[in-house]
Amino acid sequence: MAGWRFAEEVALPAALAPGRLLWCGIGGSLLPADALIHALAGASLRHRWQPLASPECNGLRLEPEDQLVFASKSGRTLELWTWIGRLRAQSGWGRWRQAPVVITQDDENPLAQLARAEGWTLLPIPEQVGGRYSAFTAIGALPLRWAGLDSAKFLAGARDVVAQTEQGCGPWGTRVWGMVRAFQGGFLRGTDQWVLLPYATRLETVGAWWVQLVAESLGKQAKDGSRRGLTPIRAVGPQDQHAQLQRWLDGPRNVGVVLVTVGHDHAAEPSDPPSQCPFPGLGRWGGEDILRAQAEGTREALEGAGISVVQWHLDALDEASLGAFLMAWQLVVGLSGMALEVDPFDQPAVESGKRRTLAKLGIS
Repeated sequence: MAGWRFAEEVALPAALAPGRLLWCGIGGSLLPADALIHALAGASLRHRWQPLASPECNGLRLEPEDQLVFASKSGRTLELWTWIGRLRAQSGWGRWRQAPVVITQDDENPLAQLARAEGWTLLPIPEQVGGRYSAFTAIGALPLRWAGLDSAKFLAGARDVVAQTEQGCGPWGTRVWGMVRAFQGGFLRGTDQWVLLPYATRLETVGAWWVQLVAESLGKQAKDGSRRGLTPIRAVGPQDQHAQLQRWLDGPRNVGVVLVTVGHDHAAEPSDPPSQCPFPGLGRWGGEDILRAQAEGTREALEGAGISVVQWHLDALDEASLGAFLMAWQLVVGLSGMALEVDPFDQPAVESGKRRTLAKLGIS
């Protein structure tokens, strides 16, 4: 499936509604969008971003200014159709300033049929792009447009990584191939769990996207029947210094850590610790200085304990750098699947749980 390297321009609607962005989707049809909004959008936009993933009720009521998006690669996702039914039952259905947008593979699946029947905008996900590799389709482009961000820079960052990886050179090519070797070598040595530990809270939801990408792509049975895979662990610094670091340092030696740092603006910030502060001289340091020291201290502690640590540094957190970061991981995972001799583009075991769910509901 060649779509794991896909990063092409997407034709988007000329206008979107000015209110909340209600995004009905789950897994690869939601996580890239959620990661982009939380990493790059301003606070007011993050407040208006409303993912609708789990089928549980949350009391949401439609408003005319809402922009509805229905996203599903297959067009057959149970959670999505649960939300469509729930929203259609509300009095606000159809009273919108801008009609819903559908993002799906355009193969006459049920969601595509609904979009055409209602006259809604349909943004196609290319057939060759797997759901969890869809960050560079409309799944990523639409939230960037809604947030007033530059999707061209996002795509350019991704393409640069593809080019460097294919040529085996440049900082991103070095990172991608180095991470593939770390995954493969670690697996052979028994390191079957990997932590993504960004020291940037804006990257926390990127961790959820990364977990699906790694787990669903690399946890497979090989052709010889052997079970292979890497278990991804989502974390964020410094919070998980106080939650998971103990396990990594003193627990079984089957864990590797990918530590991610981000360049920051070191503008002076006022600080006036009281006399009771147990850290003399703390006021000389800004929050970003403290965060950098925490990342360095954690790395040194892990390395001192013999834990495999890979560090990636982003000079800034913007459209280009995040596009590069997401594409780098798509390439790492795709290449690692080949190295581990599993198919990184299917997910056959997932279907078993889906079939059993439908059978229990009597709607299979």
